[in-house]
Amino acid sequence: MRFSAFAAVVICIGTMSMASAGSGIQTLVADRVEVDRVVTVNNMHVALYGVRLVEEAQDPELYRDAQSYLQRSFNPPSFKLDVQPFRESGSARNRYGDIHGKILLTDGTWLQEQLVARGFGVWSGAPDYPPALRQRLVQAEKAAEIENLGIWRHFKIVNANRPARQYWNGQFIVAKGIVREVYRGGSATYLNFGEDWRNDFTVAISSRSRKKFGQGDWKIEDLKNRSVIVRGLVRFYNGPYLELDFPEQLELSDAAGEG
Repeated sequence: MRFSAFAAVVICIGTMSMASAGSGIQTLVADRVEVDRVVTVNNMHVALYGVRLVEEAQDPELYRDAQSYLQRSFNPPSFKLDVQPFRESGSARNRYGDIHGKILLTDGTWLQEQLVARGFGVWSGAPDYPPALRQRLVQAEKAAEIENLGIWRHFKIVNANRPARQYWNGQFIVAKGIVREVYRGGSATYLNFGEDWRNDFTVAISSRSRKKFGQGDWKIEDLKNRSVIVRGLVRFYNGPYLELDFPEQLELSDAAGEG
């Protein structure tokens, strides 16, 4: 679906965009929404970075509602894009060239936060996400879960200490549990959530990714007996097996020893 915009408005907005680019905040005009990104009239592609939207195969009705909400969000089509926090964190673009930024609608609301708060998606665990904005998305997700909104009517947090017996083949999940053991091997560090790693839920952090996890408020080796929330794609390998590539995919959920 395309958005109508007068030529004079396009020229004016384009001028404003160029003038404000140095400050990190641009005013743009949306031309269309392509599922999980916004394309502007001057062919800029802006990703909904930080949000994993509901997929059509998951819930066709909710998917249509989410896409309808996105279309309405750009009526009128002008919006502001704040890219400065993403430049500072080193995540200004993705590998496809899509721009990352805080999408601010005409009413002043932050689009990504609204999508998560309404249950149209969840926090994705995106790498190098600005910490203050990441925390807002986490809080919006928790509120939507409590209210059982949107995706949370059927998307449940997996109990990592007692996961359901099912076939895991690449689903995106959010799991919570107490880490029972931390084992550092040559190729990876493993977080085990049960007594038998051959059957229980396991999180793996490869040796090439390990150094990324040593720069925050917590260290991998200190996670034993901590309650954590992890998110990502899970597969079956001696039980549910989830590989973490970025520290943003893991958060401490409670004080040590609680869960």
